[in-house]
Amino acid sequence: MPLEGIHKLAFKAAEAASCAREQGKYWEMHDRLFANRNILEQWTAHAEAIGLDVEKFNQCLSSGSSANSIRNDMEAARKLGVTGTPAFFLGYTNPGSSKVRTLVALKGAKAFADFKTEIERLLSDTANPEMNLPRDAGARVPSRPITPVVTKTLQPEVTETLVRFLAAAPAGSPAWIAAPASDLRAVSRAEDFAAIFKGAGWNVRAVVRSAVSIRPGTYLFAAEQQPPAYVKALQQALEEAGLSPLVANGYRQYYDEKTRSDRDFRGFAFTPDQTFLLVVGRLP
Repeated sequence: MPLEGIHKLAFKAAEAASCAREQGKYWEMHDRLFANRNILEQWTAHAEAIGLDVEKFNQCLSSGSSANSIRNDMEAARKLGVTGTPAFFLGYTNPGSSKVRTLVALKGAKAFADFKTEIERLLSDTANPEMNLPRDAGARVPSRPITPVVTKTLQPEVTETLVRFLAAAPAGSPAWIAAPASDLRAVSRAEDFAAIFKGAGWNVRAVVRSAVSIRPGTYLFAAEQQPPAYVKALQQALEEAGLSPLVANGYRQYYDEKTRSDRDFRGFAFTPDQTFLLVVGRLP
């Protein structure tokens, strides 16, 4: 599912793969693009590398003929609650039917243990009438009214997912956000996150424009090894929105040790009451 709010070439890459499918080489293009994600715009070179009829491929790509089909697929996915990849659905088939009834949705990258837990639960509940009620293993119902939020750097569905999941945390939960001052786009993304937290009822501190320029990505640094529940809620919200955060617990101790042992270390100093820091890395 191409998330344009995260990668500006995601949709074009989806179109390239769709055009390759017309020549029977969807997966070849898929693998090629993922292996060369830093040079995606060399579309013709990718087509040549996997043996496509380049003229037909370029015509397909420039015409935008696949765009509507991709948009329709994305909309169908959203109606099913899918806001990013990967997403998994677990269920069962009724006797004499090939139709699958979905009972559990697992969103985001999950460990084997997560699948094992859900599958074992489903197997143990086969005689339970409540089994007939579908359950979203990642869903959260907002615990209070939420304020609609419009962002500049994130897709509407990503914004909506973040607000919805964050609103399930206790009202007034604190939030700290930082971005490299040298990257105005990253600062804008951080301001969008601040607006999302506020819309979900969190108590947001001022966005820090840091001198530290961190690599592209979304980072969640928790002060302690065992962070408060609302930090876990934030991690899940980011995962559900398809932002795949890099998470590190115990950052306060790590920072203290590094500053003592390495004079050149540049990190993020935490205030005494701070429990986490959401950091926006440089945007590609």
